[in-house]
Amino acid sequence: MKVTVSAPATTANLGPGFDCLGAALDLRLSLRAIAADRTSWDATDAELTDGSLVMKAIEAVCADHPPLALEMDARIPLARGLGSSAAAIAAGLLVGCALVDRDPDLAELLRIGLPLEGHPDNLAPALYGGMTVVVPGPHVLRFEPVSSVAPVILVPDERLSTAEARDALPDEVARADAVANVAWSSGLVALLTGAVEPTTDRLLACTEDRLHQPHRASLMPASAETVERLRAAGIPTAISGAGPSVVCLLTDEISPRFHEIVSGLKDWTVLEVGWSLDGARITSVDR
Repeated sequence: MKVTVSAPATTANLGPGFDCLGAALDLRLSLRAIAADRTSWDATDAELTDGSLVMKAIEAVCADHPPLALEMDARIPLARGLGSSAAAIAAGLLVGCALVDRDPDLAELLRIGLPLEGHPDNLAPALYGGMTVVVPGPHVLRFEPVSSVAPVILVPDERLSTAEARDALPDEVARADAVANVAWSSGLVALLTGAVEPTTDRLLACTEDRLHQPHRASLMPASAETVERLRAAGIPTAISGAGPSVVCLLTDEISPRFHEIVSGLKDWTVLEVGWSLDGARITSVDR
């Protein structure tokens, strides 16, 4: 038996939407699972952790499976705040469904996968595609982001573990900061659904954050400095997920200014990836 699946990279938080707002990006992990004599995976040393997560996700759906050889084409930068672990888990969950000949139930797969991933704002868009808001339950509200706003990712050379970024957060936040983030994230959803015209000025205002980015700045000074510089130039910018990648939300109006600025940045990779409306999917099953 051979199963081929793919899952998208994700960008979470988008500034104010801490732990609840995320979007799928048009940059995908491809995975092929083949019945074999022993379980193994073809991956670089850096991808071994995600290979282990794939196996755990498969076993969460299909505990009794034959040995599998996994072949991964992981184009998602690892430990950069782009949801590589969520993509690996989403892909593994779909392989598990194929092994037991079950149609994927995304709500059920989210419930199964969350103990492995821990971050619904990454796993939900990896499964559902588009942009998602995860509310307690968890329940997923999915929508398609407007095409007039394009995500562009700046990826630095350095890495940052999600656990380290999480440890930097305080246990309590000021009420004023919480209220501000609720307002900004609500506004950002209104803009990205197209309910309100997503002008650059509005996007800039609604990608502000007080809950997580200030507390993590010392862990990724280059990223924090880049966010500050781009926002000062009027470009809607935030840390992608736990970082250290940076996500910029560009309109046609601001795109030329953005490209002028980033052309002078050193040690950064610019990914003009776009949104992915497709979440994790099974592309072929050969029995």
